[in-house]
Amino acid sequence: MSAARAAVGGVVATAALLVALVTPTAAQDTSTTTTAPVAEDPGGIVPQPNSGVPPTEAGDRGGAYQLALLGLVVVVIAAAVLLLVRQSRRARAPDGAGPARR
Repeated sequence: MSAARAAVGGVVATAALLVALVTPTAAQDTSTTTTAPVAEDPGGIVPQPNSGVPPTEAGDRGGAYQLALLGLVVVVIAAAVLLLVRQSRRARAPDGAGPARR
């Protein structure tokens, strides 16, 4: 069975190598070269560091809703870890404080 697996593995590896080495030439058009226009606006899609505005409403970036959501996520993850640790300690307790064992 090992020789059969090695043969199949060799065929698959050879096929993958052949597929990787074949270059698709039919779909390429090398006669056209274009350059992307450079935007003069420094704002662009990605804002520059420290170029934003402070939040004015609770739903804005960095506003109270986002900070409250971050706090809620941190509290839920911390509670889950603490409950997991507590349950783990109870299950390993030698005095029978954990769940009944059969």
